[in-house]
Amino acid sequence: MTKRKFGLTTVVMAGLLGGCMGAAASMLGVAHAGDTAAKQSVTVFVDATFGFRKNHMANQLTKKHAEFAAKGYDFASMAPYTENGDLQGFFVTYTRD
Repeated sequence: MTKRKFGLTTVVMAGLLGGCMGAAASMLGVAHAGDTAAKQSVTVFVDATFGFRKNHMANQLTKKHAEFAAKGYDFASMAPYTENGDLQGFFVTYTRD
C-alpha cells in the first residue's frame, strides 16, 4: 500500500478552493446545512448607459432600492460592470427571508 504525501501547496489550495465554493454558494443564495432558514436572493442589472447625466445612475439605483424594499428585499451587494473601461451599469443583489 502506497502512502500519499500532500505538500503545503496542495493543502493551501484545497482550503482556498473550499472557501471560494462557500462564497459562491452564499452569493447564489444556496443554504448551508447549518442555516436555520434559507434566504431568497435576486440579482438585477441596473443600466448606466442611458444619457450622460451625472445623477442618472444614482436615480436609477434609488428607484431599484425602493422597488425591492417594497417587496420585502434588503440590499445585499453591488458590483460595477465595465466594458472596455466604460461603466455599463451595476449588478445589484437583494435578499429576503
